[in-house]
Order: sequence, then C-alpha cells, then structure tokens
Amino acid sequence: MYLLGLDVGTTGCKSVIFNEKGDVVSSAYGEYTLYHRRPEWSELNPDEVWTTVMETIRASVKNGKVNPELIIALSTSVLGDAFIPVDKNGNPVYWSMTTFDARATEQTRWWEENFGADEMFRITGQPLTFTMPIYPLPKIQWLQENEPEVYRKTAMFLCWEDYLNMKLCGKPVTDFSVASRTMMFDITKKEWSKKILDTANFDEALFPEIKPAGEAIGYINRETAKKTGLSPETLVVTGGHDQPCGALGAGIIKTGPVMDATGTVECIGVLLKELLLTPKIRLQGFAVHHYVIENEYFMFGFNPTSGVILRWFRDNFALQEKEEAKRMNIDVYDLLTSMAAKSPIGAKELFLLPYFEGSGTPNFNRQIRGAFLGLTLAHDKKDVLRAILEGLSYELRNNVDAMETHGTKITELRTIGGGAKSEFWLQLKADVTGRKVVVPNITEAAATGAAILASVGAGVYRDTGEAVKAIYREKATFTPNPENNAVYEKYYGVYRQLYEPFSSLFKNIAELSHE
Repeated sequence: MYLLGLDVGTTGCKSVIFNEKGDVVSSAYGEYTLYHRRPEWSELNPDEVWTTVMETIRASVKNGKVNPELIIALSTSVLGDAFIPVDKNGNPVYWSMTTFDARATEQTRWWEENFGADEMFRITGQPLTFTMPIYPLPKIQWLQENEPEVYRKTAMFLCWEDYLNMKLCGKPVTDFSVASRTMMFDITKKEWSKKILDTANFDEALFPEIKPAGEAIGYINRETAKKTGLSPETLVVTGGHDQPCGALGAGIIKTGPVMDATGTVECIGVLLKELLLTPKIRLQGFAVHHYVIENEYFMFGFNPTSGVILRWFRDNFALQEKEEAKRMNIDVYDLLTSMAAKSPIGAKELFLLPYFEGSGTPNFNRQIRGAFLGLTLAHDKKDVLRAILEGLSYELRNNVDAMETHGTKITELRTIGGGAKSEFWLQLKADVTGRKVVVPNITEAAATGAAILASVGAGVYRDTGEAVKAIYREKATFTPNPENNAVYEKYYGVYRQLYEPFSSLFKNIAELSHE
C-alpha cells in the first residue's frame, strides 16, 4: 500500500511515493520556468506546470517500479497566493501570477484606504499592506481593470490546489489553508467572505468549493491516469498550502513546537494556543491561517532573505571555496559553514542585519536594508560567514520571541529545508534561541505532510494524530549549550538595539533616492 505526496512549488514540483509508515519508496523532481515578462511581474504558465506535474508523477512511479494499483491515495502541497483564471471548460485563459508578482500595488492600496487593514485582518488573518501586493484579491481586480476580456472569459479563479484537483479528478476543490491565502476567506466562519466579495463586486460562483484538508474528493480520471501512470482507483484527497503541509510533515499537530523551514527564505510557523487576530499581530506582519487540521490555526512568520544571503556570499566572495568544494566533491555550503565554525562566538563583535530585501516579521519594514556593523582589519572571511549565520539566528529568535508574546509557548524548533543539513548552524540556533532544535527524519517535509493527509482521507489512519504517531520520527536533536547561550543573550541584546537607529537611517536614504 502506497501514498503519493505531490509538492508543487514556484519553480519545480516533486512527486514522492511513501509506504504507510512514511518511508520514501520513490521520488522524482521536475522544473518549469518562472517568467518575468515585465520587471514587476512573476508568472507561471499553467500548461507547462501541469505537463511537468504529469511527467514527474509518471517518473516517480517508474523509478520505484511501483504497481500503480497499490497507490491508494494522493494529496497535494502547493505554493500559496498564486491563482489561475480558467474558462468554463477548465482551460487557463491567463498565466498564473505568483506571490512575487507586484503589479497590483495600487489595487492593494485601494483596499487599505477603502476597506481597512484591521477589518481585513479580523476576517482573513492576512496582513494588508500595499508594500506587499501578494494576494489574489487585488490581482484579480487588476485583471478586471487591465484585462477585461480575460476577466470576461473567466468562469473560475482557481489556486494551484483546486486547479490540480480539477485536472486529477475533475473537481476544483480547495482546502481551508490554501483559501486562507486568497485574502477572501473568512477563517473563523470557514467560508468565502460575503463582505469582501461584495466590496470587490465578485460573484462567489467564481471561486471553488472549500473543504477541510484530508478529505477525499474523487478518483483519478482515466485520461489523467493514462498520462501519469496512476490507476483510476487512486483517491484524490484535499491537501494544503506548502508551509502548513511542511509543519505537518515535521509532526506538528499541537501547539508548542515551531516549524523552522530554512531555504532561500526562512519560514517560521506555529499552531496557536487560541485564535488571535489582534492589530499588533497584523502590524508585526504575521499571517494567521487555518491549519491543515480542522479548527486549528497556524501563525506564520518569515525572513525574506535567509539562505539566499549565503548564496549571495558564495557567488560574490567564495570563488576559491566553490572550486575547492568541487575538487573535494562536497557541498560548498558545508565548506562555508565549517569555516564559520572556526570563528569565535560573536564573530569578533561583528554583527549582520540580514535585511537584504527589507525585514519580514516581526518588524515588517520594506525600507530597511542589510548591513554589517563592526568591521575591522582583524576580520576575515570566516568571521563574516559566522556573522551571517549568527545574524540569521538572531532574527529567528526575534520571530520566536514575538510569537510567544501572543500567548503561545514555544517548546522546540523543528527544522526542515536546506538549513537543516548543517550541524554547526543547528547548534547555533539552539544556543541563540535557548531552545531545543529537532531535525525530523524526513527529506521532503511538504510532500510528507501531503502524504499524511492522503492517508487520513483514504482511511489508512483515523486522523492526523494517529498518522503522525505512525509516520513521524526524529533524526537528531541539538540542545542549547548553557555557556554559549549566556554569551549569546548579551549579543542578542545588542542586536535588538540596532534595529531602531538603522530603520530611521534607511528611511532617510530611501527618501533621498526619491527626491
């Protein structure tokens, strides 16, 4: 008996086949192009993505020599915020705008001025600000105003989960967590917000049916079965947004543990002790979603430039290390983090403000920029590398501490993504945050979360709690070193003092550039 977790992201998709105990039996990966037809646009071609998804599923079945009749269910983990306008036959009539598509700035500003950020947050749990025009709501308005013929042809606006479900089994159904990312979903009533749709003058029929994650919705249609190598007897189950799916894959089914997904961006998420939708949470930039467990809510923060800063350093200042890593047949990041480990705690009093694309939560300031503070002639490459990792860890603690002020006690960090590969960085996070850091025994957290949902929808397990108990295992644990933690308490105190003066400074610089 097998379960398929399909993880569809911004630039690629993964099809991972698991057995009922959560062991990976087979997997495949496929890439597609992220288009930028204009500087502020970011789009996917839905036909390209769907073709790649089918090829990737077929490859995963073939690679594992899996009997497709034994794959009893599949579910999807998808990128949030992106959507596809489709006609009455389900065919795309426009490309899919992704999170990073910034064309709807003025429409987002209109909602701030005419609806209000506090009211929007109270209904949807999403922080409304024109500096981050990421949600489908204002982008659909942009289409209505700038592409009226496209809007006229559109029978439904689908997010990627509902679009894939339609292609897989003919039913465009989404779940609460993906609907949460549209800025049109009432997260307490668990339905499309009549107030928001009426304000936008959108007909509710333009949007899909919504169900909780982990519910069976249909079987693979015969045409798709033929193209993917799946069986028409494979059940399709509602999945979720990639971040809560990743958290579920990391075994998070109750409040306490926080998901720390470290890749290009660092995403931090925790189940709330109780649902809170306060102005302070909104101003800090935290989004509150319905989780992939019904009646549970997920607070989600982020640092927009985490692992990407290491990549920036690698590409600009580590040519020698790249060549050395190639000769040694090792990952260049392993080499860079091993260099950082040779620098003393505090990197010889060198600090990094890791705001290379502005700050995410909890400061939520797009004008601030990155900075190294305290450089001297005594500093070398290993000190700069350690300052990068320490600065990113301070920012992680900043988020964790902010989350705790809203009544949810953080007991441990469960790390997933590329950042979970470095033992030095994992220990550093434990020492800086003062909390245990756990590495789950999984390679694909979001796909694992999707497979867990598939197992529940297919009745393999009674609920997500039982499924996680059977599937989730820990690979490694890093506990804070008391001596290191005491030193980092002092450094973190200094780090917190740096934000305000630098925020004012970069605000002045931004004003100069607009004169």
